[in-house]
Amino acid sequence: MELKDEVKGRFDRSHKLAKKYYNEGNIAKARAEYMKCAQLMEHMAKLSSAERRPKLMDRAMKFKEIAAGLQEGKIKVYTDGVIPQEPVQAGRTKESEEEKARERIKELILVEKPKIKFRDIAGLDEVKERIKEAIVYPFIFPDDYTYFGVNPGGGILLYGPPGCGKTMLAAAAAAECDAAFINLKISDIKDKYVGESEKNIKQVFELARSHDRAILFFDEIDALAGERSGSAESHEKSLVNELLAQMDALESKGSPRNSLVLAATNQPWGVDLALRRSGRFDSAVFIPNPDTEARRKIFQINLRKRPIHKSVSLDDLARLTEGYASAEIVDICDRAAKIPLRERLREKKARREIGMDDFRKSIAEKKTVLASWYPRAQKEVEASGEAEMFAELIETGRGYASKKG
Repeated sequence: MELKDEVKGRFDRSHKLAKKYYNEGNIAKARAEYMKCAQLMEHMAKLSSAERRPKLMDRAMKFKEIAAGLQEGKIKVYTDGVIPQEPVQAGRTKESEEEKARERIKELILVEKPKIKFRDIAGLDEVKERIKEAIVYPFIFPDDYTYFGVNPGGGILLYGPPGCGKTMLAAAAAAECDAAFINLKISDIKDKYVGESEKNIKQVFELARSHDRAILFFDEIDALAGERSGSAESHEKSLVNELLAQMDALESKGSPRNSLVLAATNQPWGVDLALRRSGRFDSAVFIPNPDTEARRKIFQINLRKRPIHKSVSLDDLARLTEGYASAEIVDICDRAAKIPLRERLREKKARREIGMDDFRKSIAEKKTVLASWYPRAQKEVEASGEAEMFAELIETGRGYASKKG
């Protein structure tokens, strides 16, 4: 087990204990576990990529705030790192309460115009073009769509193995059409109190409509919109129904087309079928692990500002990382750079460039999660009876197994 996996396992245990103790009324123990959560989250941040580190540090800070609030008796914990609204005070109007709820949503989600563009993402040219046709071009060339009678809209479901650029593609789509990027974490939406999650969904779509252009991005959509099976809790079904209603509202005749929806998942078989019909997520786009040329470019991008020895071959690095995810290649670059850095700091050696041996050692220590993800994904898709819908995943999985074998 890798150190990062071990830390995450310890975090999950502390988080469960924290909520358990809180629900039992044992505030002292709950506070202690929330402090552990903060410390473990900081540890995970240090082990993560530079891109992901700020989000993890922010989450650690929220756990510290919860622990401090529990000590002072000023806080009530509703869910993962989220401090709820105060109870309605006597004389407070319904309008003021709704306004406060809207402000809370604005604080919880990220609304920005990303700087990353499609040209900054290695490979995936066909995928980029499909996203442009569905998301980008309708914003940029609305008159042409009207002229040819093509109705823009609908949503795109990006699916595929973890760490292969789904979130980056969504952000780049927003940047290409100069739209606000509303990047939603599932923990920002779900609330354990009945009816609150539905309100959050509604407010998120209202926020999107308040912008001239906006792209809503639901990451890990399967956790928010799983199948509405008979065994599902009634509030989970209600949450999915609200999401369906809001997406249908975007398609209503006469509605301004200023908001489009993207979603990503590593488990497409778990997304409610109703979300994948025409007008909703009617286009499912498979995001595979990077091919040889894409891996070469990922290395090139991540090494261009580092001191690299002339012995380092991008072609060899691309060959050695067959079957790795994009995020794992970025991590390999960081790991390789830390080898001479540690020599410099710990052993007081002279500075040196990052060599090919550093990369070989880093690659040998980094085992890809895709080796286990593809077999599981194939099994789940085939069991769901949707092998035809996710044919690209099945085909890529078979090719992956043959190459890795």
